[in-house]
This record gives sequence, structure tokens and C-alpha cells, in this order.
Amino acid sequence: MREKRIALFASLFLLAFACAFFLFFPVREPAMDDGLLTWQEQEEAFEGLKATEEDLLTDLIFAGESLPCDRESRTFYLPVNMDTKEWEQGAFSCGQKGVKLYLLDNPLTDDKQEAVRQGKSYRLLAVRGDACREYRVVFTGLPILELHTDADQEIRYDEAYGHMRLLLANTKEDWSLESRMSGHIRGGSSRLNHKKSYKMTLYQQNQTGVGALRPHQLPLLGMRKDDEWLLYAMYSEDTKVRDKLCLDIWNESGALGIESSGHYGYHMEYIEVFQNDVYWGLYGLMEPVDYKQLDLTKEGEAQPEDFLYKQKDPGVFELKGNHGAEDEAHFQPLNTYLACLEAEDEVFREHIPELIDVDGALEVWLYLQAVIGMDNVERNIFYPARYEDGKYRIYFMPWDMDYSWGNVHDFEAGNRTRFSEEILTMRIAWRLGDRLIESDVAGAREKAAARWRKLRETVYSDAYLREHIDGYAHQVTDSGAFSRDLIRWESGGHNDDYEALKDLACDRMAFLDTWLSDPLSYLELEEYVE
Repeated sequence: MREKRIALFASLFLLAFACAFFLFFPVREPAMDDGLLTWQEQEEAFEGLKATEEDLLTDLIFAGESLPCDRESRTFYLPVNMDTKEWEQGAFSCGQKGVKLYLLDNPLTDDKQEAVRQGKSYRLLAVRGDACREYRVVFTGLPILELHTDADQEIRYDEAYGHMRLLLANTKEDWSLESRMSGHIRGGSSRLNHKKSYKMTLYQQNQTGVGALRPHQLPLLGMRKDDEWLLYAMYSEDTKVRDKLCLDIWNESGALGIESSGHYGYHMEYIEVFQNDVYWGLYGLMEPVDYKQLDLTKEGEAQPEDFLYKQKDPGVFELKGNHGAEDEAHFQPLNTYLACLEAEDEVFREHIPELIDVDGALEVWLYLQAVIGMDNVERNIFYPARYEDGKYRIYFMPWDMDYSWGNVHDFEAGNRTRFSEEILTMRIAWRLGDRLIESDVAGAREKAAARWRKLRETVYSDAYLREHIDGYAHQVTDSGAFSRDLIRWESGGHNDDYEALKDLACDRMAFLDTWLSDPLSYLELEEYVE
């Protein structure tokens, strides 16, 4: 009994001692300036050292994660929260045995947000024996997607397999997502650009690491959980915000008006991409538009199945999704709609409400006028055909909005954009919307005028447009990504005059306020023709 009491008192004493020790000598969190050398220490450290071309620092680690590196410039990148003034807790360390790491510049003495915006680099010295090599670290305000393909194969048109890793910027706890992946170049005319867009598919293997690859669904940056993702290059769109502005407007207007358990829009978040240890630039990580996104019935799931068409060019449509065979029956809903679109006025007026979502079509028509979507008149629109109440009904969803807000094709410069002053006071002639207004189908004229007045209170208000353009500009410029992308892709479009874009958008709204009070008279305006 006496021995138990002694043991108890000893335990209590040790506990009290430990509490007192940590009270007066708290554990210090690691800091970025750990390993910092003073100028005198740097002189002493460099004495007797010889610079080498050997890559001494293959892994720079922060908060448990190896940082992406552009090997040619020997620059590592650390994503941080650019909306806070406090630097992240953590210290830099080396992932190789026998290599010592020293910090030659101190980030903590600088204004964090300014250092991120300017893309300021900080020197590191890796030392092994008497050999040394200098490296740098840069802080970005955007998440980083790192792609490593097997055997460093360049991602081209055929599938290239490898690994992907997404490093988050807003946290340093569980801030990495990893997966096997494959990727290939995607897009139509954008394939001609130097900076490519890609489709990325995620995979996983069995726990043993062998066997066939299986789909690996992950929720990335608050978007849907899935195994298929798009990497949008934003090469020719100079501000890098037009697409984001357009898709967010649609998500908060037209997409909300379609009753479905799916989402008749898509989301995009800004990231920076590395491919095989090469900095690849600013990208948009996007959800694809597919049967899952729209909650359409696939072939084999039920009968009758739903269909998803995409208009690629004037008179050219493709059926999306996987189908055992494509025959005339697959295109019947689309062909029936197209025939009605070209029918006489009386036939059009009587039958088009049975074939389409009239309110959704008017929403698209207003949307194209507002954002000046000249590239979506006879291309870049999805046509989901849903089987409802014993018949097919077609819905509409715009896509790929880089040619908007005054940007048009520059045919003299290849696959590039140019700004058109004249288009700002012209009409975007979308055939279906025009005919609905002309024939006043289901009271389309009053519906369009009333809907425009309502939209001007929300997504087309001056306050919304200015606030959102400022928000996107903050992401791409204050993160430092815009400047880095300009250096990486000098031949691409880059224009950071966001004040001009805000004024342009608000001027377009004021112009439409005058004309859309009478949608029929608006049709008398000159239409934009390429």
C-alpha cells in the first residue's frame, strides 16, 4: 500500500513539474527564419565552399510537404494564404541526408502580402561537404497543381500517365491531395496555342499497389467530387477574368432557373501548374460539363435515355457521353428542334414551347447580350435533351466564354483575341432568342424585359460587376501568378487594366437598359458579324 502511495505522489510530482516547465518554457513553433544565417555567418559558411552544378536540394520541405520546383531556375514555390498578414508557421527543411540547408534571406522581415504580390524570391543555400548550390523560394497566393508523368513524358494528345499533387494555399494542415492521373491536350482551336489546355483523369490502385487502375474521385477546391477535371490555359484572354466572370454570372442566374438535381453550369478556380518540374503558369481548374454534372440519364441506366449535344460550329453538333452506337434516334430530339427553329412563323410559334425550355432560352439570349458573347452564337452551347412527361425537352447552357466583354477573334494573328470598340453597341444575334422575341412566344417580349430589370438588381448590377472583377483581379494579380504567367508565356495575352474592364461592363449594362425596355426594337440594332 505504501509503495502505491509513493508511486502516486511521484506521478503527481512529475506532472506538476512538467506543467510548470512548459508554462515557463513553452514549446516554440517552428518559424520560417529557422536556419537563417547572419551576414557574418554567411561569410563564414561560404568560406572554403565550392559552387557545384549538381542538384543538391531535390526536396525542400515545409509543414510536412515537399514543395514544387522549377528546376531550370532552381526555384521552389510555397502556396500561402495571401489574405492574411501573418506568415505561416513552419520551417524549411531538406529532404536529403548529408545536405545542410541555410536560409540567406528572411521573409519574416518583409510585408507578406507585398512579397507575394511581387513574387519576391528568397535565397537558400544547400551544402554537402565542401560543395554548395544556391536555390530560391517564392510564395504564391494560389493553390499549386503539380503533375509528374511517367518517364517525364510530355502531355500531348495521347494519354500520358503519372501522378498529380494539389497543394492548398489557405491552410497548412492536411494541405495536400495526391492521386495517380492521366492527361491529354483538349480543346478545339485552342490546341494551336503554345500554352495548352488539358483534361486530367484521376486513378487509384488497390492497397497492394498492383492491379488495374480504378477511378479516384476527389473534391478539389470546393468543387464537385469527381475523377475528371479540366485545366483551362486562359492563353489568349488577356485579363484572365472574363471566363470566370461569365461563368459565375451564369451560375447565379440562368443555372438557378433550371429545375434539376444536377447543376446546369460549371465552376472554375484559379491555380498555378507545374509539369515535370517546369513552371507551367496560371490555369483555371474546371468541372467538365457532362451527364453527371447535369444529372442526365445515361445509356443503359433507364429507358428512355437523355442526350447531351454540343454545338461546335455552325450546323455542327456532337453527341457527348459514351454510347454503344450512334444512330438517327440519338439525334432525333435535336433534329426535331432544329427543324422547328427553321419552320414558318406559325409552326414555330405553336410547337417550339413543346420542344424547349422557353424561359431558359430567353435567359441565354439576355446573357449573350450582356456579356457580349459573340463566340456563342453558333458554337459553344450545350443542348441537354431531357425526357419529361412523355417527350423530350431541350435546355441550353453556354460554355467557353473567353470571347466576351468586347473581345473578338483576331484572324490576322491566328488563334488570338483583339478588342472591338464597335461591338459594344451592337446586338448578339442568337437565332433562337431572336425568333422567340419576334414571334412573342409565350409572352417572350414582356418576359425578357421584366427579367432584364430583375437581373439588373443582381448579377448585372454595377455593384456586382465591379466587386467580382475586383475579386478575380485580386486572385490573379495579388497572388503573383499574373506576372509569372506573363514571363512564362510572353506570347499570350496579358492586360491588367481592370478599371477599364469594369467601366466597359457597366457601360454595356447602361446601353442595354435603354434598348431592352422594348426587346422587339432591340432586334433592329445592327448585329455583330465576324
